[in-house]
Amino acid sequence: MRVSVKRIVGDEADHLLVQSDRYMAALYPAESNHLVSSASLRGRHALFLGAFTDQGTRSATANTCIGCVAARFYQAAGYAEIKRLFVDEGYRGHSIARTLMVAIEEGIVAEGINCARLEMGIYQPEATALYQSMGYRVIAPFGDYQLDPLSQFLEKKGLSIDD
Repeated sequence: MRVSVKRIVGDEADHLLVQSDRYMAALYPAESNHLVSSASLRGRHALFLGAFTDQGTRSATANTCIGCVAARFYQAAGYAEIKRLFVDEGYRGHSIARTLMVAIEEGIVAEGINCARLEMGIYQPEATALYQSMGYRVIAPFGDYQLDPLSQFLEKKGLSIDD
């Protein structure tokens, strides 16, 4: 399977965000979900990337977005926040999430930022394992987040194109 990563410019990942919203709602109460819209991720201080495949299957047709990830840039605070990493269930297990993470980290570095942070729930062991394997470490709540027993906060400092 060939996968290409490119910028999301329209609604090509919206079906994934709907799936992600449902998944998160099944795991966490509304007050512990910090989901943002597709439109906000395509804004001036953000980068929204999709993984596209040219291989049609039951869950995707040619050039369909099968995964996504975004970063919101907080230049003044010196970090970017990673948001909405999600891969269609039919494509998990093919390192697509890792590919997207590498690409978003490159995009963060291209903005002149070398620190990435994220908030995620505690009931996602596969995601936790991915982030930890990529060098993310637990930190205290950041930005506008408050301490939440269902959330964990992660950070990776020293991002570079070579990571």
